[in-house]
Parts: sequence; C-alpha cells; structure tokens
Amino acid sequence: MQNIRNVKDPTCVLLLLLLLLLLLRSAAAALPELSCPEHDTKMICDCNNNPQPMMLKPLHGSIYHLEVRNCRNLTVEAHSLHRTENLRKISFQHIQHLVLHKFALSVPRDTSNKALIVEFEQVNFQLIDSHAINGNIEEISFVGGRIEQMQPFGLTTTKDSAILLKLEGVHIQRIESQAFKKFAVEQMIIANCVFGSNVPTRAFYELEVRNELSMQHNRFQELHSHAFSFNRISKLSVSDNRFVGVAGEWLAAHIRDGITLRGNDFGATSDIAFRSLSVHEDYQLSERLELRFHNNTVRSSLPQAAYNNMQPSNEIAALPLHFNERFALSIRELRYNNSWSCEQLMESSSEPGVPRDEFFRLHSEQLLFRQAGGGGGGVAQFVPLRQLIASDCQHRSYVAYIVLGSVLLAVLLVVLLLVIWWRSVQRRKRRKLDVVQPEPRTYKETQIVYQIENAGLLKTDL
Repeated sequence: MQNIRNVKDPTCVLLLLLLLLLLLRSAAAALPELSCPEHDTKMICDCNNNPQPMMLKPLHGSIYHLEVRNCRNLTVEAHSLHRTENLRKISFQHIQHLVLHKFALSVPRDTSNKALIVEFEQVNFQLIDSHAINGNIEEISFVGGRIEQMQPFGLTTTKDSAILLKLEGVHIQRIESQAFKKFAVEQMIIANCVFGSNVPTRAFYELEVRNELSMQHNRFQELHSHAFSFNRISKLSVSDNRFVGVAGEWLAAHIRDGITLRGNDFGATSDIAFRSLSVHEDYQLSERLELRFHNNTVRSSLPQAAYNNMQPSNEIAALPLHFNERFALSIRELRYNNSWSCEQLMESSSEPGVPRDEFFRLHSEQLLFRQAGGGGGGVAQFVPLRQLIASDCQHRSYVAYIVLGSVLLAVLLVVLLLVIWWRSVQRRKRRKLDVVQPEPRTYKETQIVYQIENAGLLKTDL
C-alpha cells in the first residue's frame, strides 16, 4: 500500500514523465543514420526503400550536389547542413514520409557564395517546421507529393531576389499563416495543386513577384481575406481554378504590367473579392492598365455575420463586384450562379428595363444569369442579363407604364369635369343678376309702341 501511495505522489509522476521523455528521446536518437557516400562532388543518400525509419545525419565537407532518394520514413534534424561548403543543389526524390525540423535545411550564407537550387519531387512532407528551409535560395520547386502541415516561416530566403518558386501537382493539406513570407522572386508558379483545407489570412504575405505570378488548374477550399498578399506583381495570371469560396479581399496586390483572370469558378464570392487589386505606382502609361476578367463564374455571398441574421428562406441576390477604378475593366461572359428576380435587379430603377446598379447597367451584355427552368439534361443555361430583362422583366415595365398612364388620364378627366361643373355654376349665378335689356328699335317704332301702350290698344298688324 505504501508503494501505491508513492506512485500517486506528484514527485513520482513527474519523475515518470521525465523518464518517458528520455526514453522517447533515446528512441529518436537511436534512429539509424542514412548512409551518404560521395561521388566526386555529388553526395547521394539512398534509403533503397528500407521500411525502417531513418535520420539524415549532419553532413560536412565540400559538396556541390546533395541528393536524397527512395526513403519510406526520413527525419532531418536541425542544422544538418551547417558544416557543408560550396553547396549548390539539394534534391529530394520519392520520399514517402519526410519530417523537416527547424533549420533542417538551413545553409548559412557565409559557408558558401553559391545560390541554392532546392528541388522536391514526389515527396510527402509530414511536417515543414518554421525556418526548416532557409538560406541563399535561388530556385525552389515542389513537384508532386503532399504537404500535411507547413508552419509559419516554413520557407525563407536570404537572397535579395530568387528566380523561381514553383508548386506543381502538390496536395497541400494544411498551411499556416505566414508560411511564405517576405521574399522576392522573379517567377512564381502554382499549378495543378489541391488545397485540402482553408487557406488562412496571410498564408502568402509580403511577397514580391518581379516578373509573373501564374496560378493555373488548382482546386482550393475557402480562401480567407488577404490569403494572398503581395507588395508587387508585374504580371498576374489566374486561370482555370476552382474555389469553394473567396472571402473578403482574398487577393491583394499592386499590379505593374498586366492582369488576367480567366476561366475560374470562384464559388461563394464576396462583392469586394477583387477590390484590393490596384495599379502599381511604377505604371506610367497614359492609358489605363487593362484588367481582363473573362469567362469566370461567381456566386454572390455575404459575410458570416450577415448570414447569421438572415432568415433560412431568404436567398442572396446577385451583388455587383467592385474593382479599382484605375483599371480599364474588360468583362466577358461573367456567370452569376445566383437565383434572381426582376424585383431584385430592377428595384428603384428610374427607367423600365434598366438595372438599378451601375455595374449591371454597364456590363448587361456580358453578365450571364441562369434562365428560369434551366437547360435540358439538367445543365444550367446562362443567358445575358439584357436578354433576360427583355424577355422576363420588360413587360412588367410596360404594364407599370400603362397603369401609370391610366391613373394620370383618370385624374385629368376628374379635373376636367370639376372645371366644367365649376364654370356651369358660375354661369347660373351670373344669369340671376343680369338685367333684361330691350331689343334695340328705331325712333319711330319706339313712338308707336309708346302710343299703343298709352291707348291700351294691342294691334298685331302694326
């Protein structure tokens, strides 16, 4: 019984926890080290698909190219490359389970004057810890594979301007805020990627793309406000992507040379989703910079607070999108995947057949809405807004004009009848006051009448 009491003592529990931690640490330290033989200036670390978990030992010496490949389960501890020299290229290929701890692939700038090229091909990252990839990085690419979790500052570079950052065919399950932060790159490519969870605010933060940012054929969950935040982008191309939703001002950037958003389905779209796209101060041409917004699909949505105050039966009307006025906006075939009605679009309009919002008025030929009843085969058929107004809303406007005209005519008739009645009453009063005047006669006729009246005679032959 005394032994049981001792086990329950807090001091004993603490000692047991410390012992467990030491055992776990010793087990981790006991991971077999990966052998990395040198071949001239190249060092190859090949696991040969060994199912046993392994650890990349700290490397040292003059290495031009480090290649790690064919590993089932690999862990890279901190400062594994601190004692290397003249390292130019790091490549990981066909790694099924990779953990990069803090400063795992950190190369101090003073150990080499060479810029680094870092390549990951078909690598499944269990974790990319903060500052795990750090150094004088010139190019970095992730091709294929999967990223389960990427911590803030997971990728940082000390180079003034890198050449390439590429994510191609990668499944990114979770990315933390500020995972990519504060570096400049000539070209940035995000293509054929799948983002398995929502992209938080400032996941890509204070980046500068000096040539082109290209986002193509990706699938996103919801993007929070300012998920992509750039100080400057020369050319921006966002095409053929699918989003569950874009909240707030999800993409913020100052554009210098050109911007195209084409063929995207933005899902639940905030009306201010594109408001933080602006023209960079370096743009000096006299004509406005063109913003091409072609063949995209949106579904207007409201902030979550507004949803909470809505009745369940209420449907969200199509909302106009807001763009910076310094752009020459070019819209073609913008599909609104919202329910709509003439009352929503035409409310408070001063003219029949004219939408109430300027955005809808200016682009009525290029804004497409689902036609009532849909298309054949269950496929929604989208029709230009102007055509819908002409076919479904115009007759209501004419009826309103007819009713208004009829009311005005009735009022005029009533006023006219009142005027006529008032004039007739005035005439009757005037007749009662009038003095009967004798008909004018000659002097002779007057004398004869006077004589007859005095004589009491009435002769009809005079």
